[in-house]
Amino acid sequence: MRRALILSLALIPALLSFAIAYLFQRGAIADFVWSGTYQIDAAGLFSRAGLAGSALIAFILLTFWWAEGRAEDTFQAERNMQEETRRRFFRRLDHELKNPLTIIKLGIANMRHTPEISSQQQASLDRIGQQAGRLQKLVEDMRWLSELEAPRLEQAPVSLAEILADAVALARAAYPDRAIDLAVQQAPWPLADISGDRDMLVVVFRNLLDNALKYSTPGDKVAVRAADDGQWAAVEVADTGIGIPDADQPSVFEELYRGSNVQAIAGSGLGLALAWRIIKLHKGSIRLRSRQGQGTVVTVRLKLPAPRD
Repeated sequence: MRRALILSLALIPALLSFAIAYLFQRGAIADFVWSGTYQIDAAGLFSRAGLAGSALIAFILLTFWWAEGRAEDTFQAERNMQEETRRRFFRRLDHELKNPLTIIKLGIANMRHTPEISSQQQASLDRIGQQAGRLQKLVEDMRWLSELEAPRLEQAPVSLAEILADAVALARAAYPDRAIDLAVQQAPWPLADISGDRDMLVVVFRNLLDNALKYSTPGDKVAVRAADDGQWAAVEVADTGIGIPDADQPSVFEELYRGSNVQAIAGSGLGLALAWRIIKLHKGSIRLRSRQGQGTVVTVRLKLPAPRD
């Protein structure tokens, strides 16, 4: 559109010169002739001058477009190289930290079964285990984000009910002292399957549940509700936790953003950003509603596959 507009502007000198030449030929403007070694009437002079002007402008524009295209190609190549370097870095980081974190967790598990361990040492081991788990999840989320720069989304029929059950199981393992209410549509027919990447979707609901549990207390309620209307599947993750201030809500899906009322609570600010990106790749939507001091509801909508005849 922009190039077509500029090219149209380049034709203005030629069109203007033809208009003036036409006026000379029709007698609207008195024609005259310059004589010398070369003769040309005014109409011909203006026509040739306009064509020359348009040709010059077209040449300049083509040169500019060529240079602009080269600059864009160079910029895109550099950007692709930076993204690939970033992905390699996070893959390497994930690989290098996976084994040490596994060894730390195994060491903690073994030490917990030591008969002479004190309650104070047990508490220390619990904190170390929590921090090791937090670090492992942070690295995993960062690797997921880097991989989604150039996603290869798997599209296969998957059971949304099973995805939610897996996400809830992972959340319960991370917060064994917390209760999660899972309500999946069963009547008049079971929750429909969806088309998507199973592992990515488990990450989405695991992160939503992790936030719901992290920013609430054992006495609060956390619930997952799922249903479909034949065209869309809707999943709600709701909690009665601390909620999000109104001023923070427009930014919660940005990478590394954390609300003003959760700075004292451990977190990375990547969970919602990752969930948002994965849902967008699935052509779905994600919406957050929250009231500070009352709780938060995150609603995910995913398109159901078209029914086969």
